[in-house]
Amino acid sequence: MTPASDKGFTLLELLVAVAIFALLGVGSYRLLATTIATRDAAQKHDAALMQLQKAMSTLNRDISQAIARPVRNEYGDAVAAVILKNNTLDLTRAGWPNPLQQARSQLQRIHYELNTKGELVRFSWSQLDRERGAKPQQSILLKNIDTMQMKVYSFNGGLVQEWPVFQSQAANNAALSELPRAIEIVVNVKPWGEIRRYFRLSQVLEVSKNAPQ
Repeated sequence: MTPASDKGFTLLELLVAVAIFALLGVGSYRLLATTIATRDAAQKHDAALMQLQKAMSTLNRDISQAIARPVRNEYGDAVAAVILKNNTLDLTRAGWPNPLQQARSQLQRIHYELNTKGELVRFSWSQLDRERGAKPQQSILLKNIDTMQMKVYSFNGGLVQEWPVFQSQAANNAALSELPRAIEIVVNVKPWGEIRRYFRLSQVLEVSKNAPQ
């Protein structure tokens, strides 16, 4: 007879061992899959948050440095320093960084619009008074936008959807140089929902402080 110490595993014991290891393997796989999914969701969330913060920071930088400098378009027509029409925004900003000390102005013409893909696009021109065929640089600031609404605050406190308010004064230099007090932007973007931001124009604040009481 075979001694008891030399007895091997029975088929039933092997099946039980295999079943236990299979359960451990499935549990480990599910735990790993959950960990990876959580990591990917966190990275996606962080990327979306960083994109939102970058977009708002860029908007704030451009709007806060807007100046009363009308420009001429590619057809030679004079256009206002700040234009809000059909939910698009145009402005002239100062403080355009020039780290390489290139022979150019520190003023820049900016245009914002929401395209058909739900993306907030920023256009910028190196020359204020544009020539025909001049192509702007463009960058996508924010994606997954459902709706966006832009309005401006006039000096009487009114909230309007177009600027300049009096389009008939287009030939008036004073009207072309007039700046609003602030700009309101309401954007509905995934996954954050509705976000409302107010941007003050620093040059308007300086003028108001220096104005006689």
